Amino acid sequence: MKDVNTIRRKVENIKGLPTLPGIVKKISEMVVKPTTSAEDIGRVISSDQVLSAKVLKLINSAFYGFPGRISSVTHGIVLLGFNVVKGLVLSASVFDMMEGKMVGLWEHSLGTAITSGIIGKRIKQENPEEGNEAGLLHDIGKVVIKVSMPDEYEKISKLVVEKEMSMFKAEKAVLGMTHAEIGGFLAEKWNLPQNLRDPITYHHSPHRARIAPKQTAMIHLADILIKGIGHGQGGDMWIPPLDKEAWQILKLSKKDIEEIIIEMMTVEKSPVSTKGEETEPLEVLVEELEERFKMVTSDPVLMEIKEIFKKQLVLKEEERQASLETSVSETFQDKK
Repeated sequence: MKDVNTIRRKVENIKGLPTLPGIVKKISEMVVKPTTSAEDIGRVISSDQVLSAKVLKLINSAFYGFPGRISSVTHGIVLLGFNVVKGLVLSASVFDMMEGKMVGLWEHSLGTAITSGIIGKRIKQENPEEGNEAGLLHDIGKVVIKVSMPDEYEKISKLVVEKEMSMFKAEKAVLGMTHAEIGGFLAEKWNLPQNLRDPITYHHSPHRARIAPKQTAMIHLADILIKGIGHGQGGDMWIPPLDKEAWQILKLSKKDIEEIIIEMMTVEKSPVSTKGEETEPLEVLVEELEERFKMVTSDPVLMEIKEIFKKQLVLKEEERQASLETSVSETFQDKK
């Protein structure tokens, strides 16, 4: 195992390492004061119109259970609490760095957050919404590599394409460290709470998480499932290995996984929903699914998950065909 201090020194030597946004520092100081009100924090966030709009967009996402109904940041703070909104401010600020350049990673991260929330509800995790920012931030190390080490990022991307190497392994080959390690030390530098640090640092190796093992396991599985659905772009298309300890921590049955996947694919207004989308032919979708899972064919759990995805694709195609036949029949009747 690489010496921790060596990794730390490498991360600290990265030029242009992002600093914690000033507004996040200010809000972090405010939330610990007993006299701070929701209105106080709402005013600070609302003073930045662009940030305020992004936070409201996240608050109104499907994973908080009231999509489209929250019109003010202050109302969102009252409903979700100081810490959740602080996490959303951090997430919205951080992902300013990737808009336009890493849209696919933003979509992947948002999808991971939503899926983590679905998993949290399924396992009856207390305050599952507090884990959403971990999903949004779990790949922040990839942003650092892209923004601060563009030449190395190009080399990593080349390995992914030419050698069909996972992003994780390509980072190791080029940098001697991974986006998870970089993200973990950035989280430490920013003094983020441990329940965020653990999922950022260990989402590929959740058995190493000590402070927030369940939350880390949730992000680990959500990352796998969102790749399974093919939503967003985390740097490569392939499903990563499933950590056995994480699977044991979550205690999910095959039925649980099936219902989680159904919710991912059908929830109205969910950014990861495939409901109502124009799709490729079924055989193309199945071929793409097989490609995404090709590096983990020896894992029986992941092969079961793949078959659940395939079943849902088939059902969706059957529903589409039935709807098309109904539409044709109604058109024919109208012309008679």
